[in-house]
Amino acid sequence: MPPAAELYAENLALKARVGSLAEQIGGLEERVAVLLQQIAWFKRKLFGGGQSEKLTAVDAEQLQLALAELAELTAPAAKTETISYERAKPAPQKRPVPAETFARLPVKETIVIEPAEVLAEPAAFEQIGEERTFEVDVVPPALFKREFVRRKYRRKEDRSLPPVIASAPARPVPGGYASAGLLAWIAISKYQDHLPLYRLEQMSKRWGAALGRATQPPDDGRLDPDHRRVVRADLQAHARRAARGPLPAGGRNPGAL
Repeated sequence: MPPAAELYAENLALKARVGSLAEQIGGLEERVAVLLQQIAWFKRKLFGGGQSEKLTAVDAEQLQLALAELAELTAPAAKTETISYERAKPAPQKRPVPAETFARLPVKETIVIEPAEVLAEPAAFEQIGEERTFEVDVVPPALFKREFVRRKYRRKEDRSLPPVIASAPARPVPGGYASAGLLAWIAISKYQDHLPLYRLEQMSKRWGAALGRATQPPDDGRLDPDHRRVVRADLQAHARRAARGPLPAGGRNPGAL
């Protein structure tokens, strides 16, 4: 038998529950009475009746809500139709094989991996074949200097004569530091890869030195004819390696670098 304290607590809980249900029932009865009054008024409006009545503002709003729900229930169902058609099935795309994609890449390094058993006893094994796999690596760009040393000489017998020194090599841009390869690389990056000069400036900081936009190589209009041919030849060579075809002009002015 449960103790008396538990029975007493359970009795109190049941009484509280009964009181709550009684309040809910009273509220529902009041709502039913209001709805009955509204239905009676609605019948008199539809079918006639005695003296006219007027609904209060609250009753009118509730009646509008009831009518809206009734209209939704009686609304005709939307008509549906089935449409069928035929279309050409696209051919499945062939996934490129890595061996075909990278077939033209040169092999810079070959690493031979021997089994541990063969390394332990090389005389006990003979080779019957091999399996080749590969991975693709990249060498990030890096700026470097090509230094020209011009030594000065003077005659031993007659030191009064002026010293002799070789002439400085012609530069693509007179007084500039850019080589023909650097000029070609910047032109390809701008016109083929669509890289603006400010991005080239930011990228060059990771390559060893910042190529400021104010000091980047100018267009080929300031090159002498010989170096202009060298730069254009480099442009065509880089374009053939990158796109396997000539560099398209596309209506752009190559002298606007």
